[in-house]
Amino acid sequence: MKNKLFRIFNSNGYLFAVLVLSTLAPVFSYAARATWVFVNITVNFAHFTTVLLCAMIANAVAAAVLTALRIYGKADFTNKVYKVFFVLASLFTLVFTIAAISFFGGMCHGENKEVYTLYLQNSLPLASVFIAVPVLALFVPKMPKKAKTAVCAIVLVVTAVVLIDNIFPLNPYKITSEPIVFDNGGGYSVVFSTNDQGTAYIEYTYNGEDYKVYDATGGKIHTDKRIHSMQVPYEHLKNNTYRVGTVRVIESYSYGSRLGKEQISADYTLSVNEGETQEYLVLSDWHTWVERAYAATEHLGSYDAVILLGDATPGVDFEEQVISNIVQFAGELTQGSMPVLYVRGNHETRGNYASELSGALGLDEFYFTADMGDYSFVVLDSGEDKDDSHPEYGSTTDYNTYRADMIKWLGGVEFENEKIIALCHSWHISDVEPELSKAGWDELDRIGARMLLSGHIHQCRMIGSTESEQAFLSNYPDMLAYADGGNRDDLFIGSKMTLSPDGIHLLAIDQNGEEKFNRNFTWVAE
Repeated sequence: MKNKLFRIFNSNGYLFAVLVLSTLAPVFSYAARATWVFVNITVNFAHFTTVLLCAMIANAVAAAVLTALRIYGKADFTNKVYKVFFVLASLFTLVFTIAAISFFGGMCHGENKEVYTLYLQNSLPLASVFIAVPVLALFVPKMPKKAKTAVCAIVLVVTAVVLIDNIFPLNPYKITSEPIVFDNGGGYSVVFSTNDQGTAYIEYTYNGEDYKVYDATGGKIHTDKRIHSMQVPYEHLKNNTYRVGTVRVIESYSYGSRLGKEQISADYTLSVNEGETQEYLVLSDWHTWVERAYAATEHLGSYDAVILLGDATPGVDFEEQVISNIVQFAGELTQGSMPVLYVRGNHETRGNYASELSGALGLDEFYFTADMGDYSFVVLDSGEDKDDSHPEYGSTTDYNTYRADMIKWLGGVEFENEKIIALCHSWHISDVEPELSKAGWDELDRIGARMLLSGHIHQCRMIGSTESEQAFLSNYPDMLAYADGGNRDDLFIGSKMTLSPDGIHLLAIDQNGEEKFNRNFTWVAE
């Protein structure tokens, strides 16, 4: 048995396995870095995961050195010192690989799968070099001539393909979403996505005049975006036909550019219902579970417009997450034919791309007012649900100040309409500042808002079922608050709100077609 184990440990196959696993461990662990803060909090050591990553890299280097010593006959398993170091490297590799798989398993599950995959893809070029260089350097010199030739040929082909793709992109350029017409409080923002960077525009005819509006700032057309946004006045697009177009930008220089193929969409007609009876699809907290949300939507029937109450993803680290979970999602729901009111969720405040989100969706701010016939909406942004000092945010947030500025703005809001609906991801308006929460509700009460639609708690119910909620709402007898269900325990609940002169009707149905809520409310408190 001892001799058999010796042969296994002393074999090139075992050497190769240790080398590959030791190099993969830091790659997979680094791809899971969005979760590192939770590990650091758990062990109460802010740099624990960084130290662990450095240890993994050091172990990979050690495994490469030990492999080289063995392959080139400088030492083997019969040497006691070598044996000790090799056993230690094997043990560390086993422990680190299990840790990496644990990260991988945790991140590759549920709503975190997408962000883990994107971080991994983002690391692949460097990771490939990190893995390939020591493997090729160690094993190629010892390979037979034919094997060396094959490896060299593969490396040359891969290098050639990468170089050609960088100069002349091989993937076809295309529009990857239906256009979405976001109501931004001052007009419409028409948004769509493409699979590569390009310029974008919207074309339509208004009062006999042809318009072509570009995704541009200060006269400069954007060339580096995959989410495109064009600003159009309300009157230009209401109940009008339009189409969007885009031209691939391979490279843009100070003098000139290199453009690719142009793509033009089909024609769309924006239908805006400003009549006495209006139906709104209301969705929140889908957290990447778009198929469940679609299923619930199918049971809710037709609608005139869409209200998205936020928490589309666990965070917005990448533009791709916004494309798949907001742009493509809203495009599928609306087919470019109806307006959308978007409310930011607390999870859209997280990640490197969070500061780009308002621009991507064509919103000046995440709080504004909008009118739809005899009905008015005030859109608010609750920001994060923890104080800015929380370690999850890595000292990169200032939502305390942001919310205070929003409440000051709300203090100057006035409406001509008497039928007003408030929208906010969290019904508290601020989850961390009780005084600011009260100030926000005081202002909503002042302007005459009848109902606040919210998400965040992943429960479908009227707010006021707990003693603390009842105590808070007792100060606002004329106002109601409803929590749209969203995703909870593998079940998604969506809502439909019908506004009419008689009142507000709320209907909620889950993805299996089961009714969860069905009530009518008057515009004036009874």
